[in-house]
Amino acid sequence: MSLDVTAILSLLVSFQLFFITFFLITLKKGKKLSNLLLGVFFLLLAINVTDMLLQINGVRSFLPLFLLVDDSFILLFGPLLHLYTRSVVYDSFRMSRKEWRHFIPFFICFAGLLGIYSLAQGSYESSLGAVAEARVPVGIAAILLICYLHGALYLWWSKRILISYDGFIRQRYSNLKRINLNWLHFVINSFIVVWFLGLVLTLTPFTSYKTYLGIPLFGFVLFLFYFINRVILKALNKPELFSIVPFPDKKYSGSGLTETQRTGYADKLTRKMEAEELYLNPDLSVSEVAETLNITSKELSQTINQSFGQHFFDFVNSYRIAAAKKLLKDPLNKMTIQEIMYAVGFSSKSSFNTVFKKSTHSTPTQYRETFRKRAKKGSLS
Repeated sequence: MSLDVTAILSLLVSFQLFFITFFLITLKKGKKLSNLLLGVFFLLLAINVTDMLLQINGVRSFLPLFLLVDDSFILLFGPLLHLYTRSVVYDSFRMSRKEWRHFIPFFICFAGLLGIYSLAQGSYESSLGAVAEARVPVGIAAILLICYLHGALYLWWSKRILISYDGFIRQRYSNLKRINLNWLHFVINSFIVVWFLGLVLTLTPFTSYKTYLGIPLFGFVLFLFYFINRVILKALNKPELFSIVPFPDKKYSGSGLTETQRTGYADKLTRKMEAEELYLNPDLSVSEVAETLNITSKELSQTINQSFGQHFFDFVNSYRIAAAKKLLKDPLNKMTIQEIMYAVGFSSKSSFNTVFKKSTHSTPTQYRETFRKRAKKGSLS
């Protein structure tokens, strides 16, 4: 029964993967290279799931090379996800000749597997059966493990790029929700889960637990079902699929800002923040502040970073926290924590609590209670 459910889910996931592949490749909006790389990623995943579906139903003679190619795909998923991440994050990214070197291990692995299976079993039919039933040398399992480690390296590389990109966004926008990076985090984190489940699924037949193969198989397909449906919903809600602010390759490259100018901008910025309380705007961006100062966004970011030792996000929030502390200290203030949060320019409760605790080492509630207790002691004395 569970096998039937797995087969049905596999069929549905396979269809959805082919659908999102077609959608991405034919999409006119957004960055075409990014859409193409992600589309190819989903296409290979669709072929992988289709192959698994054929095996579930005992079909092994359909397209003899199918299974062999499928075994090598693990060496493509990592590079494709890495190249996709770079194409989204770096505006200047192009598929130059050197980028194609990432695919060399795939071709080597495919050629090697083809030779090993053919020589070991003597025919396509028997070699396909040997692979499907894990009747292959233990060395093959070791090679597959190396292939998964190869994918893990690319996942780590992609995460590092994304973390650096998050730092850039913190310099440019005061409200992180305005720049939706959740989808890219979701894609990478989801593939980490897919990678792990795929590793378990691949190695289980080579262990004494191969009779329980249906369990990791069902888990693998179920997670893919969740993953692809989240991607489809994202695609329908935002068809341009994830075109966001480009990350500059060099910080303050070619900047002609002098120390005298920077000091003057810093003083002007401080006066503007205090007099006009710009930080009360929850969607305040570096471009808006720069416009009020009649300077460029790049000059403003450089001024804040070098004069205050902060990113734009942290700089604006320092004013918000100061305003929140003033309201929380006032014993006559009857506003709730949430009302104070909105009043000082925050739009997210979790973000407010995190930033406040980082600044004061206490939650807003604890901070308020501390001063209420002090006020009571003062009135009693």
